[in-house]
Amino acid sequence: MSGRETRRSDRLSSVDSAGSARGITIVELLVVIAIIAILVAMLLPAVQSARAAARRATCASHLRQLALAAAGFEASERRLPIGFLGPWDRNGNGFDDQAEAPQTWQWDFSNVGLLPVLLPFFEHGTLHARLDPALLRQRTAKSAGEPSYGYWTVPETLGAACDPIAVLRCPAAISGEQDFVIDTTFTYESSSGPVVEIRGRREEDLGRSNYVGVSGAYGNTPTGRKWTGVFVNRQARRIGQIADGTSNTLMLGENAAAIGWIGAAGWPVMNGLGTDPTFDVPRFNSGHGGVVLFTSVDGAVRPVRTDIEQAVLDALAGIADGDAVSL
Repeated sequence: MSGRETRRSDRLSSVDSAGSARGITIVELLVVIAIIAILVAMLLPAVQSARAAARRATCASHLRQLALAAAGFEASERRLPIGFLGPWDRNGNGFDDQAEAPQTWQWDFSNVGLLPVLLPFFEHGTLHARLDPALLRQRTAKSAGEPSYGYWTVPETLGAACDPIAVLRCPAAISGEQDFVIDTTFTYESSSGPVVEIRGRREEDLGRSNYVGVSGAYGNTPTGRKWTGVFVNRQARRIGQIADGTSNTLMLGENAAAIGWIGAAGWPVMNGLGTDPTFDVPRFNSGHGGVVLFTSVDGAVRPVRTDIEQAVLDALAGIADGDAVSL
């Protein structure tokens, strides 16, 4: 072999050796993949935690805006909104307390909650203007000869009620199309005690709200008179009536189900708190990991643990029960 061929062979051998030295074996590749998987597994909970914290912060911000809107309404009207424009019996039963049977006029109501009258106070005055003012009239008693306005029978009002409002949605709540949308809830007294009835339909894709008012332990039914809350049927509260203290009384809370904002009324806390959206048992609930966010009358947003004792929850929901507990 000539000297030139010998030197060429030596260079090829050197390249082969260097190439082998720089190569990655299958074992090394698997080790790298395993390390990456471990890092991802370590980072994923942190990412999920950060997202959950962001959703909770957004929800708290929405509740705070609604509390400010309620404060703006109160400053303008010298009272808070009526919680539910429902049956004309102010006890919420749908019965005349002086009669043995329900009166026909007592079921002649608009079925509108507290949120529509707050719209101008959180920058939705244009949407508010599309609603029939007769349906929103804040009356505590029916006037003689007052006409029937029915159940959102005005087409323009029904169309407006289907508009989505971002500040009324919690990012941790259910989203998308639902087979059942809660129109409103109606608390009344039955022979076995207070009942919270859910009313809903799916003919119209109503604009949603994940926030409803707090009506006390049992609303303003006879059973609930001691623990009655801020937003009840056919009664308008004044700040001076919050005898237990504005920082000790719950005003608004969240529910993760699909609820139409036009009928989102005051809900009682009689069914406790939960973590899953329900369409059969009305209760305050959320997807925030063991807590439900509420705002108190003073506007502070407060997380309430889902395992709170029912007696404490009842006291927090009441405006003047004499049990002034704090969170």
